[in-house]
Amino acid sequence: MGFFKDAGESLFKYSEKLVNKTEEYAKIAKLSMDIKRYESTIEKIHAEIGEHIKKLIDQGKTTVSFSEKFIKEKSDGIDEINKNIEEKKKEIAEIKKEKATGNQVKTESGTEESQ
Repeated sequence: MGFFKDAGESLFKYSEKLVNKTEEYAKIAKLSMDIKRYESTIEKIHAEIGEHIKKLIDQGKTTVSFSEKFIKEKSDGIDEINKNIEEKKKEIAEIKKEKATGNQVKTESGTEESQ
């Protein structure tokens, strides 16, 4: 019976590792999806800026001021989104690092979870 007991304990141990690895991959996938959404938003902002400039050209304007309110707001928005992307990338790196060391990782909600 010792063999079956050892096999059961091993199976439980490896199942637990599999669940933990799956949770890690799910967290990384969620953060990666967030990054993709942010990148998509940046693309939309670029298109809005392009449409705005095209309208100015159609109106006969020959110059565009980068300090113009619309362009400045859009530029600031892109900067903010890029900061968010960097934060998400850091979270991914932290999850991978913490998993490698076996420590706990603080999630977006501020709770700590064992890895």
